Amino acid sequence: MNADFLRHGETTAGSCYIGSSDVLLTELGYQQMQASINDALQLAINDALTGQPTALPWDVVISSPLQRCAIFAASLAEKLGVTHYLEADLREFHFGDWEHKTALQVMDQYPGQLENFWSDPQTYSPSGGELLAHFTMRVDSAINGLKTQFTGKKMLVICHGGVMRYLLSKASGNGADKILTYPVKHGELVSLNLELL
Repeated sequence: MNADFLRHGETTAGSCYIGSSDVLLTELGYQQMQASINDALQLAINDALTGQPTALPWDVVISSPLQRCAIFAASLAEKLGVTHYLEADLREFHFGDWEHKTALQVMDQYPGQLENFWSDPQTYSPSGGELLAHFTMRVDSAINGLKTQFTGKKMLVICHGGVMRYLLSKASGNGADKILTYPVKHGELVSLNLELL
């Protein structure tokens, strides 16, 4: 049982930490997401042209409630004629006092914290931010709920870089240990086996 996961595109916040902050996509961000969707739809069309049974790639679109995911998801679901569901536990990691600060600003204002987080995110959390253990527990809860609710359905899940990095790490057998070693580009679409999550 596979599901497709799409990271939101570039946002109006630029290169700041914006985990729980509700910011909008830029026009480029929208285009990044749409390009990945177009590629997936083209594959379905190509299957039809080669005599394969054709169908929409997804039966349901699920998204984080944050605007950078939810607005695009609702629009896409309407165009495809499928249902859009919001899943609150798929929201991004909360960076606490680091929200709306760049990495350089964090390093200047909170000496040593960012380096510690990068080297051992399970032990060190952002100042005033979410514990990684709490983040992974809520993401796991969300994924388990989706597997139960949408058994047999083709799912597109529109979410965040942190969520996708964790799921990629978990699917590779690493859990949260290597979460920061999995790059996920803006607008990137990846397919994951839900049995590994």
